[in-house]
Amino acid sequence: MKVKVLIVDDEKLERVLIRNGYAWEENGFTIVGEAGSGAEALEVIERKHPDIVFTDIHMPHMDGLELAENIRKLDAMCRIVIITGYREFDYARKAVRIGVEDFLLKPLDMEEMGETVRKLREQIIQEKQSIQEEEERRESVFADYDIVRESLCQRLVEGRVPNEEAIRRLELYGAQDLLRGCICINIELCGEDSQERQSEYSKKLLALIQRQFHPLLCFVHYTFHVLAYFLADAADGELGEKIHRKLGESLAVEANIGVSEEQKGIEGIVSAYRQSEKALGAVVVFGKGSCILYRDYLAIENENENEVEIAWNDFLYAVQNGIRDKVEGYVEQYIEKVRGAGVMNLGYLRLMTMNIISKAGGTLNRYGRSAMELLGGEKLYMEIEKITTIDEMRTILIDNMQQIMDFHRGINVRRNSGLIEKALEYIDEHLTDPDLSLKTVAACVFANESYLSRIFKKEMGESMIEYVTKKRIAESIRLLKTTDLKVYEIAERIGFRDSHYFGICFKKQVGVTVKEFKQSGS
Repeated sequence: MKVKVLIVDDEKLERVLIRNGYAWEENGFTIVGEAGSGAEALEVIERKHPDIVFTDIHMPHMDGLELAENIRKLDAMCRIVIITGYREFDYARKAVRIGVEDFLLKPLDMEEMGETVRKLREQIIQEKQSIQEEEERRESVFADYDIVRESLCQRLVEGRVPNEEAIRRLELYGAQDLLRGCICINIELCGEDSQERQSEYSKKLLALIQRQFHPLLCFVHYTFHVLAYFLADAADGELGEKIHRKLGESLAVEANIGVSEEQKGIEGIVSAYRQSEKALGAVVVFGKGSCILYRDYLAIENENENEVEIAWNDFLYAVQNGIRDKVEGYVEQYIEKVRGAGVMNLGYLRLMTMNIISKAGGTLNRYGRSAMELLGGEKLYMEIEKITTIDEMRTILIDNMQQIMDFHRGINVRRNSGLIEKALEYIDEHLTDPDLSLKTVAACVFANESYLSRIFKKEMGESMIEYVTKKRIAESIRLLKTTDLKVYEIAERIGFRDSHYFGICFKKQVGVTVKEFKQSGS
């Protein structure tokens, strides 16, 4: 079965890169069309009914988010993948609320795109080939929250499932009553840093909560937190504490627990999860092994009447790209705003420290990592709990930001190194082509020109033009020494259309004219 794909971007080059950058037909896909605008895309969708739509987020008249909303009205089952830039990363995440399946960052990593579409294809084929009733009966008898269910629940609480599908799934899992009012209890194990131990204890914890407390929805998040959703009107104010005590009695483990307030509807399931995460962050104030209500978190936050805000998008961009000076500048700005708020109790300082680390740690999520995993949850909590001054706050922030930046730098180096290797290989193969340029190289390696230019200079220490010129002059020297070719013939052979310009470049590079070089017999 061929899965149908539509590519939407107002820039033709970007559409060409997507079309040519992946072996669509060989991997079970067919491109049913391209569109240069949202309106054009909707016409194609009505006629061709694609299974997957790739769309740029920035387009005139109708941007990618507006297009996604319109696609949802036409075809609720169509998968939408948003393509965005680093600076739009947080903005793009909002798209999940309207049913976007995933998003990819520019410049496109073709391996990452291939992985995304392969996963989507598997989902689409499964849905089209399975009889819905049989699928639901099969899933309903699974008592052990298999991978498919766990993955769906994870996307559901993070707001990455279309409302219609989310409601259907809640009905399938017998959890539809959560829509009229729910609370989320978020449980984080203390003292288990290895993934193997976290996974082992999380499964034990999940089984205990299901057996003893009967939540309507309960699963292990990829951070190894156990999330349990209960009906708000059936859960008393002590439920979090009861779970906390039971963990100690039955499993002899210590845990931090965050409890949300009552929330309603599909959006409420997402809000409840976010509230529970914020409550967990206040463990640096209440201490390890605490059960913290969201209202307890708010009580600390509300001690400060002025919100502590910085340019979060620019800050996160600097973190992802390892721009140390900018990151430290934003940390200083943040600290000054905390100082200026006039709230100097230790609880507030510790909460604000956790706040900015959590935001920076959110940049790790797309790689399946969390701040607690990378920085070491126990170690981080202990560091923050020891904060007694603004200077100590600054030191902890700078040290932990550096660890997060180092992680991103490793990712970027691997990605950029592969890109540069491809670019160098292309240059070597086309060195004598007079049409060789930054544009042709960028098109070949499926990268944005400005991005390729920037990382090429960073990796190679010189611009691409300088590199190509050096390579061509080196080849000209070899030809001058080993052949009797005329100067204009050598110029043509190494990729220069103008022998005069070749002469200028030669002298600049070698220090003497071509004639002087030949006379010297060098």
